[in-house]
Amino acid sequence: MKDEITEVKMNGDEILTNSELEKRLKELPDWKIVHEDSMNKLMREYAFDNFTEVLDFTKLIKKLATQEDHQPVLKSTWGKVSIYWWTHTLFGIQERDLFMASECDRIYMQFKNETNTEN
Repeated sequence: MKDEITEVKMNGDEILTNSELEKRLKELPDWKIVHEDSMNKLMREYAFDNFTEVLDFTKLIKKLATQEDHQPVLKSTWGKVSIYWWTHTLFGIQERDLFMASECDRIYMQFKNETNTEN
């Protein structure tokens, strides 16, 4: 994982509309919008071969979240990590959340490539 994350230009502090989200989710086909706690959240599940991989990937997401000072909800179980992004203070999804989702996908692809070359 690269040490510096490209800074995202924020769309102010605005929640994206449903039509904006639909358009942007075409760039993130594995992510979906879930409506929980009276707000929209981005969610994706990632698959792994074992619990060690789950924990290693979770640590990489922690590093990203710490660098960007934007924390997701992570749910880890054997063979699966579910990640939820939304902006807690705005009670919805903004541009920054889409950026973070995209970074998670990048980290996952790199992680899986490295894991496959080790085996």
